[in-house]
Amino acid sequence: MPLSISNPSVEAANQSSIGGRLLNVLATPGDLFDEIVAAPSNRENWLVPTLLVCLTGLLLLPMATPKETAVIATDPVAVFQANVVAGNWTMLSALLTCGAVFVGTFWSAFVLWLIGRVFLKVRFSYHKSLEVIGLTGSILALGCVVTLLLILASGQSTARPAFSLLANGPEAGGKTHALLDIMNFFHLWTTAVLSIGLSKLSGVSFKESAFWVFGYWVVLRAAFLLLA
Repeated sequence: MPLSISNPSVEAANQSSIGGRLLNVLATPGDLFDEIVAAPSNRENWLVPTLLVCLTGLLLLPMATPKETAVIATDPVAVFQANVVAGNWTMLSALLTCGAVFVGTFWSAFVLWLIGRVFLKVRFSYHKSLEVIGLTGSILALGCVVTLLLILASGQSTARPAFSLLANGPEAGGKTHALLDIMNFFHLWTTAVLSIGLSKLSGVSFKESAFWVFGYWVVLRAAFLLLA
């Protein structure tokens, strides 16, 4: 009987590029996560898409922030101070946005790992969970681009690819608008792909992993709605 000898160089050659992985998570996430589970840990699997989410988030930030009425100041000192404050606030917002993206990535990876460890009774590496979360972030990056296009097309900073887009009225939202805004297409897509990722990491059925991932998503969105 011939012996099967694994060759690390051949396995590395068979792995897709990071660009291919970012596209495959949109088209064939199951096959991609099979590859991720079998391959050695790779930092670029979570770092590159996380940076991509930061970039698209920064592009979206000035458009998604409601515009306030400008105040005309005749005092040059007041004008200078206002410009300094605005510049500092823009930089602070950018830092907070990128910080939130990285914290959210690490936290989501921990939640995925915790679900597998506590509820599914399966052990897998936190780094693999981080790679699944990171690669799934490319869906969120695409969502930022689509949101930016919707804002430019509608002229409303609250436009989102969600059921709230069907609601008529001014930009000022409310409980109803916030509830409809929860049903964001890209957030639901991300949750479904994460369910596939957890299924591949833990070896359980998609139905079982989806129960826990969507359950966490529902609880988290309900908490945000109550705190809004």
